Amino acid sequence: MAIDFEAEGLLEGLEGPARQARLGLLRRLESEGYELDELRTASGEGRLPLLAVERAIAGGAGRYTAAEVSERSGLEPEFLERLWRALGVALADPDERTFTEADMEAALRTKALRDAGLSDASTVEIGRVMARGTFGVASAVAKVFVETFVEAGDDEQSLALRYAEASRVLTPMLGPVIEHVLGLQQRSLIRQTAVDLSTLGTGLLPQGQQVSIAFADLVGFTRLGENLDPAELGAVAERLEALAFDVAEPPVRLIKTIGDAVMLESADTDALVGATLALVAAAETAAADLPALRAGLARGEALERAGDWFGRPVNLASRIADVARPGTLLLDARAKADADGDLWRFSAAGKRSLKGVKGPVSLHRVRRRESGGPET
Repeated sequence: MAIDFEAEGLLEGLEGPARQARLGLLRRLESEGYELDELRTASGEGRLPLLAVERAIAGGAGRYTAAEVSERSGLEPEFLERLWRALGVALADPDERTFTEADMEAALRTKALRDAGLSDASTVEIGRVMARGTFGVASAVAKVFVETFVEAGDDEQSLALRYAEASRVLTPMLGPVIEHVLGLQQRSLIRQTAVDLSTLGTGLLPQGQQVSIAFADLVGFTRLGENLDPAELGAVAERLEALAFDVAEPPVRLIKTIGDAVMLESADTDALVGATLALVAAAETAAADLPALRAGLARGEALERAGDWFGRPVNLASRIADVARPGTLLLDARAKADADGDLWRFSAAGKRSLKGVKGPVSLHRVRRRESGGPET
């Protein structure tokens, strides 16, 4: 029996063309198998034009309960719940059929990974990191999608049809693109990874590694936020991130952006010094739409976890950046000692007491050595 959408209140407050567009969209969605409760919820949340897109991305309609996914995949309910939470999945009623064929296939692949020797803890860790990383990808895709496919004068039905068609064509392309990018990143990491042969007997790789860490932050970003609206402020942060991506060529990696700052890492101090100086110079060139940068770089033993780094050089580099002058890069003594004096010109910047760092720290300003000259 067809749903009486007017009686159900799904046309309330709409008149003329907008009412006809809503009615046409509801009838189309009903014919495609959407239930009244789903339509009512989507309407209340303003998501009616996006329902078809959601289903396309999800890999179809919900067919399985959590218990059925567990039974068919051979994965325990408790483990699946941990994994789904790590992936950011909102857990519904256990008896609700919210899981799609794509979800079931993912569970079967996870079981295959377990059978191949991957631990449950490792699987959850990878899932958590992937969810954090791909959220940024999904956010960027959604922004571009809206900018590309929303047209002036759209009504709900025309927007829904255009979204659904674009999603049908484009969504299958994103998976291979993401897979390719993941492969590029893995190849880059493999080329930079050295295995100490002495550790092979124990089967354990060393925990800490000698690395150089750099932080660069925008001068006056907080004050800038008082005069710009959020969109303009976000554009400034995006500009900084784009410049950092440009300079972070292997063996230098952009680890993360933190509002008004970026964090770079490399085992090669000279490569990191060069990239950080290039970033500071790029900010000066883009002075019309970007504040000046100041940067700090430190070297020491740090621990890598899920693509991020932890340890003294991380904290030290951040604190050094806090005291650097606009347009300059400061190094600690260990980074200076590891750098090639034939490439760089150093000048003493004194000893400073830094917040959260024990004892005074000797700092050195660094510039590219254009021609020979004595160090100071």
